[in-house]
Amino acid sequence: MTKENKEKRIIYKSEIFWYVVFGLIWVAGLVLAILGVCAFNVGKITLNPLYQAQADFAAFFGGTGIVDFRILGSIMMVVSMLFLFIIFYVYSTKVSEKIAERRRFEERMKILNDSDETNKKS
Repeated sequence: MTKENKEKRIIYKSEIFWYVVFGLIWVAGLVLAILGVCAFNVGKITLNPLYQAQADFAAFFGGTGIVDFRILGSIMMVVSMLFLFIIFYVYSTKVSEKIAERRRFEERMKILNDSDETNKKS
């Protein structure tokens, strides 16, 4: 297939927006997961600022103990990937429907043009 005949994929602005939003959430989850691993493996837990940040995060939401950044980051990553897959599906379906609609329109126009040409010949 030549470059001239190759159809370009339709990209919507809203599609790019959602990719960026959920991509950033995924990256934030990755960072939190890495910080959670570091919190339990760097130095003494009583002097570790990352461990203290987990405890402060729990206190901020009115909880006791700690919020494990490893689990929170993993949950954020899984949820954002789920939404990214949903976005992939929705927009690929939307583009497929638009292409099919354009092909049906072209086919109808071809049939009408062919019938007009046969009517002019008769």
